[in-house]
Amino acid sequence: MVILEVRNIDKRFPGVMALKDVSLAIERGEIRGLIGPNGSGKTTLIRTIMGFYRQDRGEIVYEGDNIVDEEIWNRVNKGLSLTYQNPLYVAGLSIFRHIELGTIAKRLPTQKIMEIAREVGLEDKIDDDPSELPVLSAKRLEIAKALATSPKILMLDEIFAGLSFEEGEQMIDMLKTLNKEKNLTILLIDHNLRMVKKMVKRTTVIDMGEIIAEGSFEEIIEDEKVRKAYIG
Repeated sequence: MVILEVRNIDKRFPGVMALKDVSLAIERGEIRGLIGPNGSGKTTLIRTIMGFYRQDRGEIVYEGDNIVDEEIWNRVNKGLSLTYQNPLYVAGLSIFRHIELGTIAKRLPTQKIMEIAREVGLEDKIDDDPSELPVLSAKRLEIAKALATSPKILMLDEIFAGLSFEEGEQMIDMLKTLNKEKNLTILLIDHNLRMVKKMVKRTTVIDMGEIIAEGSFEEIIEDEKVRKAYIG
């Protein structure tokens, strides 16, 4: 069953057509890859889905409802979530407090915050200052903050950036567990194709604001348009 469908989205910035007639459908419980060269439109697309940008044309249908007129906070309350490639921290707040910030609207108890910390492997760092975390733990905290909003869809922007191969493997294990145990739908936006391949059954490729290919990883890497986009 489709949980999220983007229909014929256009998005323009001054002098730039960032998204052109973009359409894709994501199944509930799926882990979908979204890849493309730098500047291809990946981040613009997920920020448009979240409501940070207003599309110039098209629909965003979530669980059967068109949400193009919904505010960001309402999209979050409905179950959409997004992690950021470059996380921001509030000075003086512990990891526990950063996770707690995401639970305020839902008034989740301390027990639930600790459960989220355990799910991402941060229970032993709960009182630490997040600004001092190594890269992998910082990525885990970004996911924890998203999980605190009780999402149904988790959009991960460059979650493998800065991770070693071994750290990437740990991240994959954690995300696959969350996907399986919570039936959490994941949209994975990343440049690390080796890690993407390990996680997804289906991948969408975007280049210059347009979807150019979709299918299994084996299918898309043989696509001539995809090869041209990456190699030139």
